[in-house]
Amino acid sequence: MQRALLAVSLLMALALRAEAWNSVGHMVVAKLAYDQLDAKRQLALYNLLKTHPHYKEYLSASRPEGIDNDVEWVVLRSAVWPDWVRERKVEKRSVEITKYNRSEDHYITIPFIDPADAKFFEGKELVNPDVPNIVTALKHRANEMKAKTASPDDRAVAACWLFHLIGDIHQPLHNCSYFSSEKPFVTGDLGGNKFAIKADGRKWKLHVFWDDLLGEDSDYEDDSPEHQGAIYREAVKVAGRLRDVKLDADRIAKNVTFESWSRESHELARTVGYRRPDGTLLKAVEAPFKGAFPAAAEEVGKEYIDAAHATADRQVVMAGKRLADRLTALLGK
Repeated sequence: MQRALLAVSLLMALALRAEAWNSVGHMVVAKLAYDQLDAKRQLALYNLLKTHPHYKEYLSASRPEGIDNDVEWVVLRSAVWPDWVRERKVEKRSVEITKYNRSEDHYITIPFIDPADAKFFEGKELVNPDVPNIVTALKHRANEMKAKTASPDDRAVAACWLFHLIGDIHQPLHNCSYFSSEKPFVTGDLGGNKFAIKADGRKWKLHVFWDDLLGEDSDYEDDSPEHQGAIYREAVKVAGRLRDVKLDADRIAKNVTFESWSRESHELARTVGYRRPDGTLLKAVEAPFKGAFPAAAEEVGKEYIDAAHATADRQVVMAGKRLADRLTALLGK
């Protein structure tokens, strides 16, 4: 029975979008990292990305007039590519695009059990340990990028995944799933995708609320130069605003593994994402996959919204720093 529940939970998770920060946020992380690379490594990264199988079709495409830095444009677009290869709601995608999609690589399910239900879940298997996740994916992609036997196009694909997944792993809700004895949370809330809230009167799934904290993308399927140019300019603006955010040097020195980054994010989900500023848990109300939004969803309030924004700001700056450090090591001298 437990294995059956795990299988159903996994299928539901794969059916939902598992993006983090959306296009704006991923470009912010990429911009912050790009600016920390020296010119030689920026160019080396660009030359590597030019071997990508979707360089012409996506990485270098849709650049609007007025954005002249081709190197930066391609690098920032690379961070969004792993979302571009997903199936689309309307458009039928070519297998040459969707064969690169790895939905399960965008997140990891680390249970956050409602403290009131600790005994209910005691001894129960909540997560299938054999399912790939963001931690294992980051290890594989880093190894592919540094492997001397890897082809340039495989290394370019791996680089795009590193850009994207280092952003994803710093989104707290990509490292957590809330469990309680109440339906539908017995099998977890899919990283907040089944958890309904209201923020300043607006209706949200908790996961999507956190995805959009760096800026909203009105239509992630719109790849027109006009739309993508607006996303790019917003990302550059946000990155500029975040340049003076101070990072915890001890945290950087202490946590250097992908596992440790995930644990950090899980703790933020547990202490900030699912809690009010006074430390009490948000009211768990189901956000259905389809249908009317529940009237009982809690209004989280200004203090929660401010804390979420401050947390997201620090997380993307940390992601940019860690991404730049990884790229510096992987690209060599």
